[in-house]
Amino acid sequence: MQTIIGLGQAGCNIADKFSQYSQYTVYKIDAGLKKKSYHRALKRHEHPEQYEENCPNLKQFLKGAGENVLFITSCGNVSGTSLRILEQIKNKCKISILYIKPDLSFLSDNKILQNNLLFNVFQEYSRSGVFERVYIVDNLQLADIVGDVPVREYYNKLNEIIVSTMHMINVFNNSESVMDTFSPSLEVARISTLGLVELEDGEEKSFFSLDMPRKKRYYYAIPEDVLKSDGKFIKKISKQLKENMEHDRMKIDYGVYATNYEQPYVYFVADSSMIQKNLDKGK
Repeated sequence: MQTIIGLGQAGCNIADKFSQYSQYTVYKIDAGLKKKSYHRALKRHEHPEQYEENCPNLKQFLKGAGENVLFITSCGNVSGTSLRILEQIKNKCKISILYIKPDLSFLSDNKILQNNLLFNVFQEYSRSGVFERVYIVDNLQLADIVGDVPVREYYNKLNEIIVSTMHMINVFNNSESVMDTFSPSLEVARISTLGLVELEDGEEKSFFSLDMPRKKRYYYAIPEDVLKSDGKFIKKISKQLKENMEHDRMKIDYGVYATNYEQPYVYFVADSSMIQKNLDKGK
């Protein structure tokens, strides 16, 4: 079972989506939360630095956190507590970060600066091994994948695609494949993103434009009847994967999994060792 810790509005909303699956224990931390088990309300402040300075001791609240933690946040003011909270659990947990990079176009200067800080610090700490990995998701890029949605459903749809993708990858990592070419992750490549692939034409839809990926791992979720009847399937995916190799140094592996779905789905994780550039306003 994996522990999910959502911090701030964005982090908590995404963490909520993980609650539908029995494999996760979900904690939420934010200003103004209603008192419930696994919820911790913080006092409101006007600036990330104030949240950092007034971060409470959460060791008792998080005492039930398991060995593997996914910590989810974005650049809201509450995210100022991020490193203080992570410091309290880093010696007992293996921590991965899911950082949601927002559209910075209309954000305040404080939040833009906070994004720039966390965007870089999470990468540096992951590359050095303090964290297991940081997954970066760009909301603008994700919105292009989701397409046109009503205003009230906008963030709900973005969060759904993040969580469903990450959940299915977790499921496959803990399931037996029909066949695979998997090899261990590269120790030096701890900066990652997720994505989807159109099986028919091999088009990749990445949740963040990752510079210089060193490795990609593909997960093919294929209906059982296709695996039994399509004699050209392996040749097809092999051709697509070779075409998707971006440079000679990138390693590629894949796994094929039988499902009861009517349609095939393809997911991937891309890993880089390079600190990613922040090209938004306020860099």
